[in-house]
Amino acid sequence: MCFVPAGPVRRFLCPIVSAALVFVVLTPGAGAQVQTPPNFVAVLPGEIQWKPHPIVPGGHIAVLLGDPSGEGPYAVRMRFPPNSRVLPHTHPEARSYTVLAGEWKLGFGESFDPATMRSYPAGSLYRLPANVAHYQGSGAEETVIQIQARGPSATNFIKPADREKD
Repeated sequence: MCFVPAGPVRRFLCPIVSAALVFVVLTPGAGAQVQTPPNFVAVLPGEIQWKPHPIVPGGHIAVLLGDPSGEGPYAVRMRFPPNSRVLPHTHPEARSYTVLAGEWKLGFGESFDPATMRSYPAGSLYRLPANVAHYQGSGAEETVIQIQARGPSATNFIKPADREKD
């Protein structure tokens, strides 16, 4: 329904008037508070607190949700410089990986072999079962991944000295 009188400008003004009415009806009034349910969590991009990655030089990690070392769900983001490597290791929990930017590479086994790594471009997701030996790395540009799982989490290197190598 258009509230603009018939005439040559009706076709032009009707969509504008209709959009304005929808905006007014759907926009909370001044001072209105948006109610959120209990336990609601939101993290906006500017609120992410990046810290140096404990294993990968030049890498960063941010805990978005929960506590990876505790019981329950968690979500972390990791940022890796180009051509980073994470040597063979396992995790006690199953994890879902989402590649947000760049290219993430994954290989399986107890020895790092770049020839066997599969590439996951931005937008990819994979689920890694618990206790599977694997190794990872970034591609030719900075890579950002998000990991979601249920803790407690740990990174257990196949060769404990590898934790200090890269």
